[in-house]
Amino acid sequence: MSIFKDFSASTIWVIRILWVLIAVDVIAVVSGYFEFQLLVDIGSGTGSLDYDVSAAADSNDNRQRIVGIIQVILWLVAGVSILAWIRLANKNARALGATDMEFTPNWAIGWYFIPVANLWKPYQAMAEIWRASGGSKSWKTEQAPGILAIWWFVWLASNIFDRVAFRFSMKAEQIPELQNASLAMMASDVVSVFLSLAFLEVVKEISRRQTAQPAAALEETSEQPDPA
Repeated sequence: MSIFKDFSASTIWVIRILWVLIAVDVIAVVSGYFEFQLLVDIGSGTGSLDYDVSAAADSNDNRQRIVGIIQVILWLVAGVSILAWIRLANKNARALGATDMEFTPNWAIGWYFIPVANLWKPYQAMAEIWRASGGSKSWKTEQAPGILAIWWFVWLASNIFDRVAFRFSMKAEQIPELQNASLAMMASDVVSVFLSLAFLEVVKEISRRQTAQPAAALEETSEQPDPA
């Protein structure tokens, strides 16, 4: 039996993680800008006239390395927290009375890891959660809000930018190539900021829809067995 679970603590945690991730991504953009300017100076030869280029390069590499490590750790923490939140949101939608949902709690997150299908299935699962969270018996006919489409578009764009930045950084050896890699990484970080901002709205909206249901509805259990 599916029972509605208060996921306000989980929602608050996800929101806080996203804001921290946004802050670190902004720092990464600024750090990347400093790196790009250093590479421009080195490429034009002006840097050697004003400061110790070797020391500046070492300092830049250390700064970029620290920022990158922090980003990876936050992405892992955010990823696990978000997937757990999505799974719980799916289960809660069922507890609110939504029947015949296409995506089970496990598959609502599992589709993110299936190649090709992960280009659209996770969006469908999230849109289903949003519609089912309203508590309406006619939830299937509801239209998903535009913020979901925006979030998914930015998610796909973020993946593309990440891959481009990674390939550029792997092949970069000469100064012009390093400059392009730096620009690509900055672009990836900027898109990541917009992705987090968009998903913040998705989290807040689904949470609002689920917790806005009458107390009686939140206590009801579904007639269907609790799916995997």
